[in-house]
Amino acid sequence: MSIPTTELVIFDTTEAFRKDQSIVRPAFDMVSKADGVRMPAYVGLQIENAAKGYVFLNWDSLAQHQAMLAAPSYGRLLELLKPAYGGWSKMYHVIFNSHPIALQQPVTEVLLLTLKNPSHRAEVFDILTKISDSTKKMLVFGPTLEDKNVIILVGGWQSVEAHWNMVANPEPKAALERLYALANKDHLFHTALSRY
Repeated sequence: MSIPTTELVIFDTTEAFRKDQSIVRPAFDMVSKADGVRMPAYVGLQIENAAKGYVFLNWDSLAQHQAMLAAPSYGRLLELLKPAYGGWSKMYHVIFNSHPIALQQPVTEVLLLTLKNPSHRAEVFDILTKISDSTKKMLVFGPTLEDKNVIILVGGWQSVEAHWNMVANPEPKAALERLYALANKDHLFHTALSRY
């Protein structure tokens, strides 16, 4: 099966959503009927700050997601999401280097990087590929389709502590120090995702 285009939305959460994430179910019931969507969808609160939330949704292609955004029913979808979204949101699209199985783990790391200089792209991808391969693709990455200098990485972990313990080891620590010399760490947080 081909690797999907993954939609990632980072958003400000409402108090209602923080109390009951299932309030998004009607929206995902609607999205599940769209052409090209690959359910399940994944939704979660940021562990470090529950005022932020995440949605991950896989599509056969960016074009199919864009068609849903352009459809007359999109206004209704926004209404269904309103109880969960607290105002600000940012949407990204990425084709990861492998299937994003990290979304199915107890904790999902969400890392956004921006290349400091596009000439470092090959070295950054080499570092990320080695890390991804060493985790048996539990950590996947790819440039956003909106801006190839912005890279999204998601990693699956048993716990937040497991993530921090792994990156404290000498080899990954050295790789990450080099990575952060070449790319700005714009967002590094964790979430526990629910499937819809």
